Amino acid sequence: MRAALSHIVVVALMAIAVACGSTTQSVDMHDMERSRWSSAEEFYYDNTDSLAERNIAVVVRYDRGYVADSVAMSILTISPDSLVVEEHITLSIPQIEEVRPTEQIFPYRSGVVLRQKGQYTFRLTPDQSVEGIQSIGIAISEPEGQ
Repeated sequence: MRAALSHIVVVALMAIAVACGSTTQSVDMHDMERSRWSSAEEFYYDNTDSLAERNIAVVVRYDRGYVADSVAMSILTISPDSLVVEEHITLSIPQIEEVRPTEQIFPYRSGVVLRQKGQYTFRLTPDQSVEGIQSIGIAISEPEGQ
């Protein structure tokens, strides 16, 4: 059942990305155990074009069990040549009253060029455990017009 829901989320995110003017290249979601995000989640992206611009977004799927007003987290990026960059960000996630989960897409970087061909690793880590987060993910897309 969770796999089917994750598939639906990916299809929905791709539709949203197309509607927002970008073509999604990669959407990767990881489901959380018991709707709690408490540890690092790693995502991998195989870059084949070292000249194209990309938009990178964090995707959060959550339910009404989420009661915080924001989520402080870090994003650690490792390039194919082992360059490591870590940034701390805060996502302002609105609470919901609906029984049905919802997804939010948070732009992280726009127009970035991944200058190395090969596998990039993105590690998303919450500063503290967060209840109500069902899935966390990363979306990488081409900007409109490419």
